[in-house]
Amino acid sequence: MASEPEQNQPTKKPILANNHGEEEEDFISRLPNTILHMILSKLKMRDAAVTTALSKRWAPVFTTLPSLKIDANSFNPRVLECPGPGEPYVENPEKWIYSLCSVLDSRKTPIEKFEIDVGIFRLYHEHFYVVFRELCVTGVEELLIINDNSRRIYQIPSPVFSCNTIVNLELTSCELLVPSKLTGLQSVKSLKLCHVTVADNDLRRMISWCNAMEKLVIIDCHKVQNIVIHGPSLLELVISLHRPVGISLKSVPRLAFVEVSLIYDYDLWMNYHASFEERYAAREDSDEDIFSFSPRDFSGRDSRKTFEGTNEAANLVAFLNRIRSVKDLRLNFSSEYRVMLSKEGIVLPTRLSPKCYLVELKKLWAI
Repeated sequence: MASEPEQNQPTKKPILANNHGEEEEDFISRLPNTILHMILSKLKMRDAAVTTALSKRWAPVFTTLPSLKIDANSFNPRVLECPGPGEPYVENPEKWIYSLCSVLDSRKTPIEKFEIDVGIFRLYHEHFYVVFRELCVTGVEELLIINDNSRRIYQIPSPVFSCNTIVNLELTSCELLVPSKLTGLQSVKSLKLCHVTVADNDLRRMISWCNAMEKLVIIDCHKVQNIVIHGPSLLELVISLHRPVGISLKSVPRLAFVEVSLIYDYDLWMNYHASFEERYAAREDSDEDIFSFSPRDFSGRDSRKTFEGTNEAANLVAFLNRIRSVKDLRLNFSSEYRVMLSKEGIVLPTRLSPKCYLVELKKLWAI
């Protein structure tokens, strides 16, 4: 990818003829690239791409867009556009992939932000490996990968873990197999993991390696049983869980904002957990949606033994004991979670130990 042409400086005044044959200035074309980029970013991908044919002035504008947002509609025929979010559909995957590669090959400058939301990652994993490798090599700063096909788990490719230019990383419905020796992600300041499948050790290693991370968001990760957070630079932590998962804060001296939502439906998730493990193990041979519920998931089997001995009260107290520097604390507990806390044999302490008082707390929000 070539270096950015000097397009931010106004060019010669383009001239257009009006209905009376008189010449007048094309003020839009005279705008600097930064403004034209903002205009194109509001358009759909195909509409932004055709602006390259308007004039010599417009030709390089699309190919130097700092941000690209790709979804199923980006390269579908207009008549087949998805009715709305939640109904993604790539009409012709091979043609769609070709169009994506054409857009990326036409680039004149590196892409700063790349967001892609489709469900064909795994089907064309070799093509996407090349796409993400090139993005990481050329210095992408914000990378958002959203897999909207939960029937096929997409494993995040290794180049992502070796990229040191990424500042904002968001992964949804993907699988993380973190290398034993990480070489990248040291510039990550914001990490969001939503419905990812990841083992305890992989998650711990990834979080610990991101020393510059200031914001961490974890929403319903699969497979993980204990979330261990070591974040010397962490300022903001958001965790939302629908099943029992241990949360351990090891080193978070700068943590100022915490939001924890424990929306347990205990019977549902206990039964679902065992079913998920079985289907995850057999994922290579099945197209079944491993993240959705079905009647056979609730066959009456008692899966409470999966988390037998889990002391939610002790986990909660241990968590609160490690957030002394927090200024803004938000807690959202479902009725199911509160029932778990009140179960026989679990006793909540009346107060925290003096050395763990939330002495800097300014805002408390709890429901």
